[in-house]
Amino acid sequence: MKKALFAVLSVALLAGCDAMCKKDKVSAASGGVAQPSAAPSEPASAGGVLARLDGKDITEEDVAKAAGPKLQQAEMDLYDARKDAIDQIIDDRLIEEAAGKEGAGKADFLKKNVFDKIKIEDKEIETFYNENKAQMQGKTLDDVKGNIRGYLYREKHQKVYGDLITSLRKKADVAILIKAPRVEIEEGDNPAIGPKDAPVKIVEFTDYQCPFCGKSRPTVNQILAEYKGKVRYVLRDFPLSFHKDSAKAHEAARCAGEQDRYWEMNKKLFENQRAIKPEDLKKYAQEIKVKMDKFEQCLDSGKYADAIKQNQEYGEKVGVSGTPAFFINGRMISGARPFSSFKEIIDDELRNANN
Repeated sequence: MKKALFAVLSVALLAGCDAMCKKDKVSAASGGVAQPSAAPSEPASAGGVLARLDGKDITEEDVAKAAGPKLQQAEMDLYDARKDAIDQIIDDRLIEEAAGKEGAGKADFLKKNVFDKIKIEDKEIETFYNENKAQMQGKTLDDVKGNIRGYLYREKHQKVYGDLITSLRKKADVAILIKAPRVEIEEGDNPAIGPKDAPVKIVEFTDYQCPFCGKSRPTVNQILAEYKGKVRYVLRDFPLSFHKDSAKAHEAARCAGEQDRYWEMNKKLFENQRAIKPEDLKKYAQEIKVKMDKFEQCLDSGKYADAIKQNQEYGEKVGVSGTPAFFINGRMISGARPFSSFKEIIDDELRNANN
């Protein structure tokens, strides 16, 4: 679980709250200062006329064809912003109510129920360092001790705070009334786990060299374990252009899949994200015991290069702009999110399937 975490740790510390590898790197035109924005315009009804040129209509359908992925992403971004705001309001009110019942202020309540429960011992830091020493690029424990402490603190804070909110929500009558936008995502001829008729289908667009995709593996594994038989998980390739070794790694996984070893290679690649050169790929193939002559012929020929490129193009078409990108019955989640974010949507989809 913690292999290659130093890469995740380093990038996470630099990236702050940004938990995904983005397709394009764009500088902020505002210079980091928040700019006022207009309220969103009222969307036209389906088939509505949005403009005219020389008396000829430009309709909503015309615009959707011309800018489909951008519009889909904008709808998802707007939904995410509203949903995040709603969640924050609900969580704040639940905490204030719980604090009031204890006769305490919000700050004291959070101190008692969250911050006082987070302890990072030197032994934990040392254990983490020793378990990931190979990923530390020659740095000593003293060099990275502060970074590791901060990383472990954030991990524990996320869990403790998340458990508190989950507990408070279970005792309350919470109803989210806004509807999430959905995008119909085809499974295609891609590796999958779980029954085809499962009520929930999760499609992930991923990159074997993206550290945030690696960080998402424990969450994916937890989903597959806790929702066995209820979820079908599909993996679609989305190697980013600036991850130079990723595309070939995706080919290697496909080549291993010809010998029913796709998921074994998938695991190897995510555990060794900083070492996926062609010679590494062949070493991992030997370790998972595939027939090497067949594997090498497949890998060297670039047999699956076109299939991977088609997955990338399809991902861009449905609004993917970075990795990891998940679609849960067409509802998009971007970035390395905690299990609770997935659980909320999966449980909602299962309730809808049973109604």
